[in-house]
Amino acid sequence: MRVRTGVLPAVWALVLWGLFQAGQGVTSHGLSGEAECSWINMGPDGEERSSLMEPGDLCHTRDGDERTYEEQLASQREAGEDVVTGTWVLGVGAVGLAGLSVERRLRRTRARGPYEARARRSWGVRGRRPRGRV
Repeated sequence: MRVRTGVLPAVWALVLWGLFQAGQGVTSHGLSGEAECSWINMGPDGEERSSLMEPGDLCHTRDGDERTYEEQLASQREAGEDVVTGTWVLGVGAVGLAGLSVERRLRRTRARGPYEARARRSWGVRGRRPRGRV
């Protein structure tokens, strides 16, 4: 039981970290194959353009940085790697939770004994109602 007490929070931490990392990669356009500027995209002529970038465009980020087309593509590739890493970590955490659930059910089954019936649970304060006319 003590091992499970330490493993359960660790597995949940993996699940949450995986969700966070994958979500951050998705919001950074990590799944897009084209360069997308999430703030202000300026063309070579100094005019503001749509969010899709073309070679020669300059992206002004929310942090105050400026990125060229190539730098923005490289940043989105890194975000795509975050999506993959986060998905793997999330999967490992989910498998861990499933394993802990199976282990708990097996432990309960073994504690009950091979020929003992499951304990019946009442359906309310009074128990089960009799069937038929009352």
